[in-house]
Amino acid sequence: MKYAYWRALIISLAMFLMPCRDVAAATPEAAPTPSGTAAPTRAELNASWAQVLNENIPGAQRQQALSRIEQEAQTGDQHDLYLLGSLYHMGQHAHGSLVQRDFVKASLYLGNAATRGSVLAMAKMAEIKLAMRQYREAMNWAQIYGHYERLLPKSEHPHDGYAAELVQRIADKLGRSAMPGIMSDVNSFIALNDAKIRAGTDSKFATEKLAPAPKSKAFLPPNGRFAPRAGFADCLLAFNADGSLADVWLLDAVPDPELGVALRRYAREMTVRPTAADAGSALRYAWMPIMYDDGRYRAAVVH
Repeated sequence: MKYAYWRALIISLAMFLMPCRDVAAATPEAAPTPSGTAAPTRAELNASWAQVLNENIPGAQRQQALSRIEQEAQTGDQHDLYLLGSLYHMGQHAHGSLVQRDFVKASLYLGNAATRGSVLAMAKMAEIKLAMRQYREAMNWAQIYGHYERLLPKSEHPHDGYAAELVQRIADKLGRSAMPGIMSDVNSFIALNDAKIRAGTDSKFATEKLAPAPKSKAFLPPNGRFAPRAGFADCLLAFNADGSLADVWLLDAVPDPELGVALRRYAREMTVRPTAADAGSALRYAWMPIMYDDGRYRAAVVH
């Protein structure tokens, strides 16, 4: 992989949404669990996540739901590993959090998710290593993220702003002299894990997708809270049968939890198509990574 550098280009403010997953429709073939019972469906697992994140549910019930999710994650599912890693990455910074921030646990879950095809897990591994002042490892993961996010289908390809800013934040601490060795490490990682990563990326999300549509209200960051910069947040959205939003919960945000608060407000403007008349009144859940990019950056490859 070629060494990439980033240059600034001032253009307009923009908000980019990556596709969300229809977890109500995502019902994989049930596999037997160690106890011999059927594994929960994706819809059931995400209903459990709604319990974990809902502050109106008693703490003991929420903790029980989290324990179920952690048990199921032992099967190595990319999606569950990513969400658990995100939970421990956010820790006490989430409202009503059940857990404390734990970079060791977050790294364990996210690292496994990344090698199973989760591209956003690669970015979060870079953020964790940067926060831990392990700058070389942070740059390794940032370059790995930059490599794989460009291989995603065009409809899922995030814009360059976040990747550019992530690399720049690390380069400010690390300097550029270490880059030749870092790129050697990156290429070794790709050679070792590429087949597994591609298999996970290609196979895990072959389900019907919801396509939430924003209303006409403009997105504006909160006054005086932070300067515009790139990042993304993971939100769980619950939709009524008529397509209206029932609720939205923030799981995690990088690089700043306050950015996640603003993006959660934006997510509250989402709607989806109504379900069929005979579909019942059950809530439908969708995980949505919301990516913010103020448009200042474009990527260039040095040959």
